[in-house]
Amino acid sequence: MKKILLMAVMCLMTMSAMAQIKSVEVKANLRGDFGIGAGLTMPVFDKIDFAPNFNYYFTDGTVFTLDGDFHYNFDLDQNWTLYPLVGLAWFHASAEIGDDYNKIGVNLGGGARYNINSQWAAFVEAKYQWVNDFDDSFFTLGISYKF
Repeated sequence: MKKILLMAVMCLMTMSAMAQIKSVEVKANLRGDFGIGAGLTMPVFDKIDFAPNFNYYFTDGTVFTLDGDFHYNFDLDQNWTLYPLVGLAWFHASAEIGDDYNKIGVNLGGGARYNINSQWAAFVEAKYQWVNDFDDSFFTLGISYKF
């Protein structure tokens, strides 16, 4: 478990060193179980952002995901942005009885972001995650600090 978490942190650090970071996010994920997450948003093109994130879920055993989503931003005014999202997910679950599951999946959903001021924004996302035997839909509430 420690090796996987270390690898995830190293991947995020490498990606952040290679790309300009637009914002850093913390979030709460509401699905069949509760989870917390952290992520980055990096611009790819004028209206497209890449948003890698790590999510940990509080349940029996260990459950976490590493997601990499692309957002296409529709700026409604200076405060509101709507975006559809699509991406890939790596799902890990291990039960206390010793069964480990590592699956690749697809994310599809959308979100809305409200700019509170020039540095802070709040957002909400609805996402469906297709992962073999672990499909789930969930909502995310979060806040981001913009650079």
